[in-house]
Order: sequence, then C-alpha cells, then structure tokens
Amino acid sequence: MRRVVVLFFFLFTSLYADKLELEFDGNKHISERELFEALNIYKPYFYEFYKDEAQIDEKTLNFSLQILKNYYKTKGFYHTQISYDKNPKKIIVHIDEGEAVVIKELAITSDLEIQKALGFTQGEIFDATKFTQSKKNVKFVYANDNYCNVSLDAKAWVDIEKDEAYLSYIVTPNDICYFGEVSINASANIDEEIIESLLYFEEDEPFSLKKITQSYENLYAHEGISKAVIDTQVDSNNSVRTVVTVTENEKPIRFHTGLGVSSDEGFMASMGVKHRNMFTNLKTASIEARVTEIKQSLTATFDMPLVNNNSAGVEIGVDNEIFEGFTENRLYSELYLKQRAMPNSFKESLLFDSITTYSSSDLELFPEGNLFILSPVLDWNYDVRDKLLDPKNGYFLNAKVMGSLKSALSDASYYKFKLMGGYILPLFDETLAFRGTFGSLETFEGELPASYRFYAGGMHSNRGYIYRGLGPTNEQGDPTGSESILETTVEYRFEIYDKFRGVVFNDNTFLGDNYTPNYENGYFSAGAGLRYVTPIGPIALDFGFDTKNPLEQYAIHFHIGELF
Repeated sequence: MRRVVVLFFFLFTSLYADKLELEFDGNKHISERELFEALNIYKPYFYEFYKDEAQIDEKTLNFSLQILKNYYKTKGFYHTQISYDKNPKKIIVHIDEGEAVVIKELAITSDLEIQKALGFTQGEIFDATKFTQSKKNVKFVYANDNYCNVSLDAKAWVDIEKDEAYLSYIVTPNDICYFGEVSINASANIDEEIIESLLYFEEDEPFSLKKITQSYENLYAHEGISKAVIDTQVDSNNSVRTVVTVTENEKPIRFHTGLGVSSDEGFMASMGVKHRNMFTNLKTASIEARVTEIKQSLTATFDMPLVNNNSAGVEIGVDNEIFEGFTENRLYSELYLKQRAMPNSFKESLLFDSITTYSSSDLELFPEGNLFILSPVLDWNYDVRDKLLDPKNGYFLNAKVMGSLKSALSDASYYKFKLMGGYILPLFDETLAFRGTFGSLETFEGELPASYRFYAGGMHSNRGYIYRGLGPTNEQGDPTGSESILETTVEYRFEIYDKFRGVVFNDNTFLGDNYTPNYENGYFSAGAGLRYVTPIGPIALDFGFDTKNPLEQYAIHFHIGELF
C-alpha cells in the first residue's frame, strides 16, 4: 500500500510540476535543436509561433544534464562540462565542450572501395553514432556488389588522455550471391502478377541490395499499397530467398486540400479526390481543381498498371491561363503509355490540344481564335539524384519531343524539342550544382498557339527577372516568347547555422527567333538566396539581379524545395 501511495505521489507531482523554458549556451559543434532532440524535447520552428517555447521539468534537470553529457561522449567530446543557471522563467544550460577526440589513424582492409561509405576520414572528430552506422554502410556497399554475406571486423580504440581514436575495418567477402526463390503474398485486390512486375529482381539473377531498394521505391510509388515488406534469407549456397508481402490501403479514397504561394503564380489553392485502388490491381482515378492568380485548372486522370512494370492511362483537363498580352483557354486530353526501368522512365503519349486565345493586346502576335493541335509526344527521364526536394548528390537528364503534321486533325506542322540536365556535386560540406536547358521550336506550316513558345524569367528560369519577364517584347511591353532557348545555372549551396543554409547563383539565358538561340545577345544574372530546412523541403528565398544593370533590373523569388 505504501508503494502505491509513493508511486501515486510521484505521478501527481510529475503531472503538475512547474516547467521552465530551456536555453543552451556555449555549444559550438552541436546545434541547439540537436540537443533538444537528445532530451526528447520538441523545439518549435520559427514559423510555429503559435506553440509554446521548449520547456523542461526542473525535477528532471539533473537527469537531463547527465543525458547531455553522455550524448556529447557519443559525439567525441569526453571532457564536456555542463552547468546551469535558473531564474523564475527559464533555465539556461551552460556547456563547455572541451577538447574533442580526433581520428588519428584509419586502417582499411577491403577488396572494394569503402572509404566514402564510412562517412568520415582521418583527422575528423570521432562520432560513435557514425561509427555504428559505418558498419552498416560497409555491408551495404558489398551487398550492392552481389555479396550478401560478408565478414566484417570493425573496431575503434579511444585514448581519452591524448584525445585520439584509432579505427580498423577488415572485410572478408564470401562468394557471389544470387537471388533464389521469390515468393509473393499479395492482397485480395492486388494480383500477384502485378506485384511481380513491380520488382527489379528475378530468380537466378546476381544479388543486389540496390535492386531491393528500387523495388521498395516502385512499390510505394503506388498509393494503393500501404505497406510492403521484402524479407531475405541466405542459405548455405549463397542463394537469397525473398518473400514479398504487400498490404493494400484499407482507405483507398483520399481527399486533399492545399494552400500555398509562390513568386511565379502568386497565391494558390487546390482541392481534389483520388481513389488509389479503383477496380482492383492499383488502378487510380483522380480529379483535382487548382486555382492561382494567373491560372485556373480542372484535371481528371485514370492510370492502370500493366505487367512488366508498365502503365497506361488518360488525362483530361481544362485550363484558363493569363499571359501578359493575352488569355488562353485550353481543353486537352492525353492518352499515354509509361515504362519504368529505374533510373530510366519513358512515356509515349498522344496529345489532343484545343486552345482558344482571347483578350489579346496584339492581334498580330497573339491572334484570337481557336486552334486544334494533335501531337505525338515522347518523354525520357533519367534520374539518379539521392533526393528530389533537397538533393546532395547525383544527376538527371530529361528529353521531350513533340510534333504534328498539318491536316484535318491538326492546324500546324511543327516540332518542339526540350532537353534539360543537372548535376549535383558534393564539395566538402557544401554542394555545387549545375543545370542546363535547351529548347527549340519550328513551325513549318499553319499556326501554333502563342503559349507553345518559350518564355523565360522566374524562379525556375533566370532569377534576375520576374516570371515570363525576360526577352523580347511588343510595343505594349508584353513578352512575345521565343522560338529557341538556352539557359544555364550554377549554384553554390552552403551551411549557415542550424537549419539555415545559403546559396549564391549565376543564371544565364540566350533566346532566338528561329530554331537556334542568338548566342551574341545573352541575359546574365547573379544573386544570393536563403534556405530554411523543413520536413517537406527547404523554404527558399532568392534575390537575383541582371549583372549589366543591377540597380534597375532585379527580382525576388520564393518557393519550397531546391530548384534541382
């Protein structure tokens, strides 16, 4: 009975104990947010102004200080001293980090290159968490090179008196492994053949962890799947048996709404509904309405997975978009076939495009009336970036070509080609990124809508100019668009503090009034930007200016996610 009373008293005082705001002082190598996370205390982001500041229960303070000391040890700081001051409103924790343990020697015995996978080099601060992860990374390297079962002897010796660490990795691989029997446990409304077609490995192929990772990505790309598990088991013959278990989404219908803002389109609102497993086998159907300051659209789609990792579908939509100098109403439908063989994806489609131009300020450049264009479209994408919203490494290529012949079904003979590529290169703790875009449009017979031309300027183009604000204009000052374009971008991305990052950039644009740009007359801009990292990608603010006329020609852009 006495123990019950003591326990009740402890719970009662814990629930109703006074809490004080918590601040840190003196921490240099470990950020404030990381320290809060070590204590399992949530620190509101700057945009969460409606939430209370991080607080701590004074009764648990001594225990929390010990947690911080132990955490510093895992990060290589064995001599850290921690104290605190208290006032009626807050507790300030003072941290003297002391000397850090540095990796003095790094010995590696391995048939494969594993230095990059370790995550640290000789001369860096020893981090026990990174050391633990490095052992997993080494096995991943071998698993991606067909070795499913390696012997790894990894050791770390730490000399606290000299503040030095000595690391050793000895890797002994086994024989090459192969995928063995593949078993699939599918859901009631998803056939086994469909799941099998989404996998990137087959029986008797050389084993590769990368293929399993790609299979996970491909499975989860279908929203009708709520959970996918690929279990592996190695037998004595180095054969890897795999069991794939898939669980379908119990609530396939999803409603969504959204609000946003960007410097290109202004304020945005969207609403839609999607069925993620209509008529079984991961078929999806959706309808979405989206409204911005310059464009209103309503889109309906239907997508049907096929065997061999293919899919087919249709998209139907209606848009109303305001350009400088004219407004365009568009009714379109697109029938397509997709193939996905990571990192490649291909799309072949037939586009029916009915466009009505009205409210024209220049009837010669932007003639009013209706045009119908029937175009076959080919699209190829190759992407090996590590992330899409916040990439740190990798590159991508995208090529798209479309065209038509003038006939009773199409009002023009033309072709339009666009090639874009980017490369993201890690540079110490920073990132160097390059991007290039080339586009060409030629009309042989008939007439094309003005919106088919290339328009430059904006956050995804040249940031020294506003959206579609770059290039030749008519007498009214409206952008006329161009028949060809070449754009290049170089960005240097670097850390500032905690979740804040910076970027400096150079954007260049060349335009032309035929199928090739005029390289003698370019638009060159430079600028800087600020990034704040969030779970959905960095919030970005960029300021760019024309290098020839910086005081008169400049623009500000904001968006979410890195541009590439």
